[in-house]
Amino acid sequence: MILVLAIGTACLVGVVTGHGRLIEPPGRSSMWRYGYRNPPNYNDNQLYCGGVQIQYEVNKGRCGVCGDPFQGPLDNEPGGKYANGIIVHSATIGAIMPVMVEITAAHKGYMEFRLCPNDDPRKRISEECLNNFLLTVIESKSTRYPVTTTGKYKLKLQLPDSVRCRACVLQWKYNTGNSWGVDPTTNKGCIGCGNQEQFYGCADIAIGYTDIEPGYSLITNQMSKGDPIVNPGDPTPPLEPTELEQWGPATPDSGEEVDPAIISGQGGSTSDTETKMCKQFLEFQSQFPNENARPCVCHSCVGKTCVCECLQDTPASSANSLRSISMLTVLVFSYVLHFENI
Repeated sequence: MILVLAIGTACLVGVVTGHGRLIEPPGRSSMWRYGYRNPPNYNDNQLYCGGVQIQYEVNKGRCGVCGDPFQGPLDNEPGGKYANGIIVHSATIGAIMPVMVEITAAHKGYMEFRLCPNDDPRKRISEECLNNFLLTVIESKSTRYPVTTTGKYKLKLQLPDSVRCRACVLQWKYNTGNSWGVDPTTNKGCIGCGNQEQFYGCADIAIGYTDIEPGYSLITNQMSKGDPIVNPGDPTPPLEPTELEQWGPATPDSGEEVDPAIISGQGGSTSDTETKMCKQFLEFQSQFPNENARPCVCHSCVGKTCVCECLQDTPASSANSLRSISMLTVLVFSYVLHFENI
């Protein structure tokens, strides 16, 4: 006899008010917070490629170089409303450059910084250009710096000796590591394996030019800096989206036809990969005796991509983390169990 069983599991999920932003030098979407006359983006800590499902299931892992959805709109790239050629930092060639990143919700993983020399702020840059200059973080003595907690990260970057530009693009990339996924090599599931959510930020800087001051726009040839619009420490209106809205994928506007099931997060039949991932995930969860203090909750799975929120890795720390949990959602796992002689 074949029994089709649908299990509804009530799970507690922490409300996440944001994720992260580049604040020194300020990214294009965050400039308005620091006195630059640039359009405000109230969701500047959510430049995450349109959402993890859009990035991996629709766009095959691709993303705009500044965190916009790959299919657009590219608001943070030339031609977009936040990319106005305003220089926010001026450095000397080969200098050690201070940077600051604000992580508003720590999702483990690591951050990286890249640089692309580009003397034309009206010209879009490429990933190839950025990958030519993966910068070393002085504090970690590597190109990666781990994210372990929320707050502001004050770091120093080593700029290359060979780069001089009127308009370099500094890219910040945060590759999270808290979602449950399947390692493509071992085909086993774990926290941090497989596709992970990413956050970005791009800032326009000058290197080796003493005549360019922060606030000068290379497009309008005017100064675009005044008093801050909002104190960066104050609450920012309007209210940010709820947790479910943040995780919901955006709808592509490129004209490309996309499976509606992918956009809505509702697929058809459960694939073998999803069934296996579900089984591994449930086995992992069962290691935590207290069902109200388990480390991961996956909102939905589409193809090989799951949207997950994970607490700490150990039962003790998971229980402590429950203080920040205040939202209830339902995770439904559907799979087929084969029973004989019932």
